[in-house]
Amino acid sequence: MAQKWNFGVEAGYVNNTLAVEEYASTHRNGFKFGANAEYTLRNHISFESGLAYVRKGATTSGDNMLNTGISSIKFAEMDYLQIPLMAGYEFTIGKHFSIKPEVGGYFAVGINGDSFVTGEDSFNQPYEARVNTFSHTESSNGVAPFRPCNRADGGMAFALNLNYRHFTLKAEYDLGLATATYYGNGKQRTLSVSLAYWLF
Repeated sequence: MAQKWNFGVEAGYVNNTLAVEEYASTHRNGFKFGANAEYTLRNHISFESGLAYVRKGATTSGDNMLNTGISSIKFAEMDYLQIPLMAGYEFTIGKHFSIKPEVGGYFAVGINGDSFVTGEDSFNQPYEARVNTFSHTESSNGVAPFRPCNRADGGMAFALNLNYRHFTLKAEYDLGLATATYYGNGKQRTLSVSLAYWLF
């Protein structure tokens, strides 16, 4: 087996939640698509990177979060550009079949998103407001300001790849280490299943 480069495209399903310290969190579904590049050595060790568009999301709820009167935030859309950096080892399990576990990390930048904030205003009246996930929203009409999510995210990544010819079925878990949301110091927890097609 010679050293080689390989390039491909990938798309799949994402299930995401937030690990929060003092509030409750529920998951939301999303998607990912992107392009990958892989370099494989003669000893079956490979290094993989790429660029993906990933939609994450979650709902965080609690009592008077950050003393703002907010009781629930539905992060309906948390859109990121994400760069993985993975290392793996490929095991041949049959003709045209192989399995490859990978470990590494990822870095992501938030580029767009909408959230829905529910709570009570300064007149003790319930409200729901639509805000941008990554942009600061000032206080208005008795509604508390919304502190935006951190655009930068990153952490560890673990994946298992099942390869057949030019196709790869990948299951991946991303363990966020950076604080993504200020409400409960939420950190991303992302499970994805995707299908990749390699061009070479």
